Amino acid sequence: MLFPSYAYYLMELIEGHAYHTYDEYLKTYEAELKAQPAPLVAINFYRYGDLYMFDEVQTALSHEFRRPKVDNLYDVFVNIRDDEDEHVKTMVALQKPEARLTFKSPHTVFEAVAANADKTGWL
Repeated sequence: MLFPSYAYYLMELIEGHAYHTYDEYLKTYEAELKAQPAPLVAINFYRYGDLYMFDEVQTALSHEFRRPKVDNLYDVFVNIRDDEDEHVKTMVALQKPEARLTFKSPHTVFEAVAANADKTGWL
């Protein structure tokens, strides 16, 4: 690919459109969505699932694994919408020339700590 930044920009636009679409849906159907239970697949994913990939592609500086609220269908759509916003942030970050040098997985911190702890006998 000659211009990866163009591809990231296109994805930024697509993810931004998805965010706004979900946001409008939430505003329009808030009461109805809050009255419906969260589907089991969403509960299993957000409460009990392996969120490695969920957090792996986020650009937030926090090194905490998130467990978003998922009490009803509204919460499910909020989580999906917010994930789209994280995708936008990721695409913006990847367009910067220094992205390859500064864009690190939040899991590298945990991996480094675990590797060091293993060497010292803490694990």
